Amino acid sequence: MISLWQMTVICEIMKTGSISAAARHLGRTQPALSATVKELERTMNCRLFERQKNRLIPVPEAFFLLDRATEILDQVNDLKQLLKSGGEASPIKINVSSMPVFGDHFLPGIIAEFSKKHPKANFQVAVQGSPEVISSMETQRFDVGLAERGKESDLIHCRRFNVDCVCALQKGDPLLAKSVIEPADLTGRPCASFLPDHHIAKALKAAFDKAGVDFDPKFQMQNGAAQYEIIGSGAGFGVFSPLNAWIHRRLWSNNNDIAFRRFAPKITYQFSIITPKRRPLSRAAMAFERALEAAVIKMLDEAQSHIDDTPIRRA
Repeated sequence: MISLWQMTVICEIMKTGSISAAARHLGRTQPALSATVKELERTMNCRLFERQKNRLIPVPEAFFLLDRATEILDQVNDLKQLLKSGGEASPIKINVSSMPVFGDHFLPGIIAEFSKKHPKANFQVAVQGSPEVISSMETQRFDVGLAERGKESDLIHCRRFNVDCVCALQKGDPLLAKSVIEPADLTGRPCASFLPDHHIAKALKAAFDKAGVDFDPKFQMQNGAAQYEIIGSGAGFGVFSPLNAWIHRRLWSNNNDIAFRRFAPKITYQFSIITPKRRPLSRAAMAFERALEAAVIKMLDEAQSHIDDTPIRRA
């Protein structure tokens, strides 16, 4: 087994180029460091240095050890700083896994705002499909996840949000005179919808079938953002989550070309903030989870203001 002291000695010898210089920097004797190197070479069953004309020449294994030892010693130093600060310093990373609708357009702003209050926090964000997000959270590899649906289990916590999908129409459409849009209002109109296997697309077709009117998913898109241009041009209507309504209002350059109304029968869109159950979160990760939940609630309230005053239902 290689000790932290042995790693420190090797790193110092490699940095200074000699055992004598390393001994001076570490406050030890040259024989003591020579003995440490010999002991490590016996442990590894290989030589780390060759002597040529009174010079130490590292062999390739020494450079490999240097890379690994430097990484480990940096992590140990970060841990010391964390403990010294009483836990106020954040860990090296807060790992987040998110579905695209959040990862591309919502999370960056939340992270930027959080970093102002927690400048030592670093982030690693993986944007994945919801099944991949849930799977990666179940393996306890991430601190916080955002995914469609999500179900509480012995592996993950799920803070669920249930919201009603909205109908999106081109600004000026006569149907906007109504506060609630129904399938019968949209008969004969092409729809900008999701791919056939998406649960909103399935629910939308079922609603039209139940109403006894034709459903024409002329434009089947990967996500809601891809539907904006089609809806805004009047080529079709759309039904998607309030998240997409919020993103359109906040980020789309021409955000006045689409208006939103409630849709009946209700199509529920569910998403979750997910955290691991079998790995405790750091203080920084817990603080980020709280900030994220507050930001999600604020975002949903803003989205609802674009439609009507009906309160958001939260699980």
